[in-house]
Amino acid sequence: MAENDANADGGDEIQVGKRSKLPMILAVLGFLVIGIGVGYAVSVVMAPADPAAAEEAAKDDSEKEEGTAKVDTEMTNLGNFTVNLRSSAGGRVLQMEIQVESDAESAETIEKRMPQLRDSVILLASDYSYDELEGIDGKFRLKDDILARVNAVLEPIQVRRVYFTEFVVQ
Repeated sequence: MAENDANADGGDEIQVGKRSKLPMILAVLGFLVIGIGVGYAVSVVMAPADPAAAEEAAKDDSEKEEGTAKVDTEMTNLGNFTVNLRSSAGGRVLQMEIQVESDAESAETIEKRMPQLRDSVILLASDYSYDELEGIDGKFRLKDDILARVNAVLEPIQVRRVYFTEFVVQ
């Protein structure tokens, strides 16, 4: 019965419990101090030596996060096109209006080369058939081909994107 009374008081268990908490707290604090030390060491090693280089790297990272460089772009209208499509049956016509996106400095050059650009687009589009333009894939293929042709005419200037603002096949 005396043993039961001693266990009910919990005299031995409480002391053991109090002793075991101290090493655990010290271990957690030790890991915390080591973690902070390693984190600081890594940040010191990874920091650039030149503050100007750090500023430039931060600027480049912010531009990458935005997904676009901070360059002014301008839209240029290449105009309306009416083109007879290639076909054995004949009679199909493509009507489209095209806009191109380029750097703002390139817009003047695009305007000067407009006759060459229009000729290139007309020749390219007239080689398409109705069946090739029927689905979305055909329209994207035409758009990609126009972009390649326009960039070939304007070299070294590069057009970024081609947009159809009107597109009708009759």
